[in-house]
Amino acid sequence: MEKPVVFVGVALLLVLPLVNARDEDICRLFSNNTVIRDPDSCSQSITCIDSVSHYSTCSGSTPFFDKDQGKCVKTLTSTSSCSISCEGVATHFLADPKSCYGYYYCSEQETAMYGKCPQDTHFNATTEMCTHQYESACTTSSFEYCNIVKNNVNFDNLQGCNQYHVCEKGVLKDKTCTNQYYQASTGTCVAKALVDCDAHPNADKCGKASKPTVDKFVADDATCRGYFYCAKQADGSPDPNPLWNQCPQDKFFDASSQMCIDPTLVKCTNDRCDGRTAEFVVSATTGCRNYYHCSGGVASEEKSCGNYFFDEQLGSCVQSIKTYTACTK
Repeated sequence: MEKPVVFVGVALLLVLPLVNARDEDICRLFSNNTVIRDPDSCSQSITCIDSVSHYSTCSGSTPFFDKDQGKCVKTLTSTSSCSISCEGVATHFLADPKSCYGYYYCSEQETAMYGKCPQDTHFNATTEMCTHQYESACTTSSFEYCNIVKNNVNFDNLQGCNQYHVCEKGVLKDKTCTNQYYQASTGTCVAKALVDCDAHPNADKCGKASKPTVDKFVADDATCRGYFYCAKQADGSPDPNPLWNQCPQDKFFDASSQMCIDPTLVKCTNDRCDGRTAEFVVSATTGCRNYYHCSGGVASEEKSCGNYFFDEQLGSCVQSIKTYTACTK
């Protein structure tokens, strides 16, 4: 038996906001073949394939990428965060409002042609030249997701395994899967076991204000191995950001003993194949006659031994009666 671990030394890492979308490939948020505008450029589009960004650049007489039409266009609406006007600035270079290295050349009053500064340089709007980065005060502009994603496209919300975003009439909306988790690769809500995520919902996991849970481990209610640690708060309120961790391989969390123990001793109805090395494991169905085939840590369809019992140690159906805690009332 193993006692769940409290990682005091990394507590701050776990309660800080999750990684900003800019720090990693943005396509990990989107399903395959989703096309968005590059957050850093008004002239580039991104096609997401297997969570990897593939870039395309608009040029010539259609220098802007329109995220709603999904194609390169001559001009964008004045309400766009990428709106560029060449009126009164013919033969001048203008900065790309979404990029430090991009620029537009207004060859005439109406047409803007896109260009990029060489590597390690930024565009200086004052001198209309590319300069060394260390001489530049430019920082990448912040962006609103609905400025780069068209309406009614689902994408991942990293704040919670069961949460996702969608733009409705240009406004970002938060959505929640019911009893499922959001799968970015398909853009749909699926069984929790199919999603590799540790941002499990923690609302009310540490009790209510009238009766907070203090200095205890509680099940995450999404996996059989996972648990939260509810730390004591100075003001006596429930821990708003309990630390999440999980039991080692082939161990399940048991709330009553506050320990990581043998899975057959734990009544858990979540995916019982998570973290298991056994190919066949007993299900939580009362009677101990049912089992799952495990593949990649995910349970297949539940099977029955009929009039026999399932022996987890042997991984097979046997005549002798089995009374595992996992499958008894």
